[in-house]
Amino acid sequence: MSKLLLKKLRQIIPALFLLSSISAFSQTTVKVEGTVTNNSDRQPVPYASVSMTSAADSKIVFGGMTDESGKFSIEVASGDYNVTVDQAGFETFYDIRSFSENTKGITVVLIPAMKEKELEGIVVQGTKPIYKVELDKKVYDVAQDLTARTGSLSDVLANVPSVSVDVDGTVNLRGNSNVKILIDGKPSAMLGITDTGDALKMIPADQVERIEVITNASARYEASGTAGIINIVTKKTQKRGITGSVQLQAGIPQSYGASVSLGYGKGNWSWFANAGFRYSKNKGKNNTDDTRYNAAAPSGIARHSIQKGESERERYGFNGNTGFNFDFDTQNSLTTSIGFRTNRGNSDNTKSYNDFIYYWEDPNHTGSFLSDANPDPIFTLRDENQHSSNHGFDGNMTYTHKFAKEGNTFTLDGNYNYSTDDSNSNIFDTDKGIQRTVGDNTQNSFTMKADYVLPFKEGSQFEAGARADYSKIKSNFVVDAFNSATDDWENLYDFTGVTDYESSVLAAYAQYGNTFGNFSFLAGLREETTYTKVNATGGISSSYNKTYTDLFPTLHLGYNLTKQSQLQFSYSRRIDRPRGRMLIPIFNYSDDRNTFRGNSNIMPNYTDSYELGYNLQKRNWGITPSVYYQRTHDVIQMYTSVDSLGNYSTMPVNVGYQDRFGGSLSYTFNPFKWWRMFGEFNFFSYKTVGQYEKDIFDKSDFSWNTRLNMTFKLPQSISAQVQGFYRGAMANGQNSSNGMLMLNLGLSKDVLNGQGTVLFNVRDILNSGTRKTKTHGTDNDGNDFYRYEEMQFRPRQFTLSFTYRFSKLPEDKKSKKQNNNSSEDSTDSIYGSDTSGIY
Repeated sequence: MSKLLLKKLRQIIPALFLLSSISAFSQTTVKVEGTVTNNSDRQPVPYASVSMTSAADSKIVFGGMTDESGKFSIEVASGDYNVTVDQAGFETFYDIRSFSENTKGITVVLIPAMKEKELEGIVVQGTKPIYKVELDKKVYDVAQDLTARTGSLSDVLANVPSVSVDVDGTVNLRGNSNVKILIDGKPSAMLGITDTGDALKMIPADQVERIEVITNASARYEASGTAGIINIVTKKTQKRGITGSVQLQAGIPQSYGASVSLGYGKGNWSWFANAGFRYSKNKGKNNTDDTRYNAAAPSGIARHSIQKGESERERYGFNGNTGFNFDFDTQNSLTTSIGFRTNRGNSDNTKSYNDFIYYWEDPNHTGSFLSDANPDPIFTLRDENQHSSNHGFDGNMTYTHKFAKEGNTFTLDGNYNYSTDDSNSNIFDTDKGIQRTVGDNTQNSFTMKADYVLPFKEGSQFEAGARADYSKIKSNFVVDAFNSATDDWENLYDFTGVTDYESSVLAAYAQYGNTFGNFSFLAGLREETTYTKVNATGGISSSYNKTYTDLFPTLHLGYNLTKQSQLQFSYSRRIDRPRGRMLIPIFNYSDDRNTFRGNSNIMPNYTDSYELGYNLQKRNWGITPSVYYQRTHDVIQMYTSVDSLGNYSTMPVNVGYQDRFGGSLSYTFNPFKWWRMFGEFNFFSYKTVGQYEKDIFDKSDFSWNTRLNMTFKLPQSISAQVQGFYRGAMANGQNSSNGMLMLNLGLSKDVLNGQGTVLFNVRDILNSGTRKTKTHGTDNDGNDFYRYEEMQFRPRQFTLSFTYRFSKLPEDKKSKKQNNNSSEDSTDSIYGSDTSGIY
């Protein structure tokens, strides 16, 4: 879809066709076949509900839906008919048509439900649904999200159904963090190397067109990501003439931003560009209370520590991408793009420790405890000043060849990514003195893939393809301590190391689909061979080499139960390969009492996923319930250990298997034209069976979350949006977390005859975005420990923005627009009653 369609459209008016006439007494049957497409890029529109009523006796003759390819085939008695087309979230279209003979090749072009005026220099935009459920994915329109449109990509993801984002930026899909994130269907340097969550916070939401969530992908997609795939589609316009928009914003706590989107099209080529700048400065807090137990100690407590942390983070970054599309002829086209990012940041982190330690009589911590049950606290203060810098570059090229047969295509894609992620810190600790850290990370990756699509008879299609991925990461981490006696720096070898990570995946797939009446299927098989090599030297030395080949079958079944409802079953086998941060055995040294390190010996885990879904769409409401079951082998959990001094270390480990069962109900309801809402309720339960060292990970739990989004169209071109989200408490391995409620508000007003929009929003109105977690484990001596932690990454946020849009159409477009007469057009394209701005 073009940028313009996504920014306007409140709904698509499915305009249709249908027809045939002859004598009412001696009617004949005629067949009408065609395809429903959208108005901008002529992509098919699936699942549009169609009903045709006899103009003479109001008897419904036909009712049904377009298929997944937007195609329809209708047999009716010749005559005059009232044609009605609707779909949840879209306005209903009415028309009167007649046909007297069989007709093939009709193209039905759908146009915006709300009238759109596109004048030279002015674009007045309508609205379209913020959220749309399709049988194979969920699509979230970022342009319609008033509560997050001025924020970051991380803010937008937190509003997407089935997706949640932790306060540290970790993205979860249905409560599972093993999700594959793509940008425009490809891996991207924009997502960083070691901290994807932080990278998402620096990408402006205004650069994103829509977000697609795929929970059970077909064999055409890579098998990585056991929870599913999140595909972030960036803005690209292919409209003729010049189009663009500029946005400026400011917020409290300190945040500033600017972004620009441009597009130009002429003849057989088009160009697009997006650029954005973001600056933010906010404060966070992190409080921890941990206790170690020992039966020999007074009151059974060996050590109790109260830790309070405060941070101030300053971030500024620039992101951009540009590209063009060129049609050599009607059969061959080339699309290229490049993307880049540069982010810098400064952080001041202060943490205080009050330690209540019950000493042993023996300095080796053996024997009896001293009798003093209430020792004086030992106070320690740690202050860190950190500077970070990361950069990324993407290069993409896609060649497409269309054969003479409709739908028969060959596509070749190439993608190259380069990223750097560097940081350095100066630390002052009242106990350990002055320290410093230096971290350097570099990544190079390359992807090449080819896809071939061959349609047979109508409803059947064969696809095949191959793919090669290569990635190399070099990570260097150094910690030094200043020795005042020698007036020199000394290396802390245990926290220093160099890691080389190299991975390649070779894949091939084939899949075939067909339709028989109301039944359809798509069956596929994907093969992937993975080679991974990790070599770590320094304080933590390890070596890992593994080559393995896996098969990933997929199956999708669909059945039209009624004219407006479908049932779908899907199965897929997927893999979660440990990524850079999970494998690199280098400590995070910001808090030496609570460190994280990778595990180079960790194994991939595999998931068999089954899902059953139902889709019912009515004129002003729709529901999509689904249930799913997943079995994961070699499940990865976070394991926390504690040493004799009370220092915690966390790393990923394989612990056994996990069964996960869940369900969701997505719904849309538009009680009035000025009030539309969508919501979702998710629940899931799981059972984990496994053990690592002395800790038993056998655990079962139940959790749920729900969200509701309501949008109101008010007088004077004002829109309001209220969005709420609640995530229930859940437990996972050694950890458990409390529930969390978030409430957001957005208000917008169109100005300058629709050429501009003023937007005000508040994120986390209740200032309740605090994560609360508990950890329970066993130390090497078999004693229990408990840790309670509260973390708030940022407080409530207020943002005000102004967006200015412009468009200049070429002269031939303006003249065509003025002389357009769709209802009497001699071509086989059928439009709705208003074609303003549609070409």
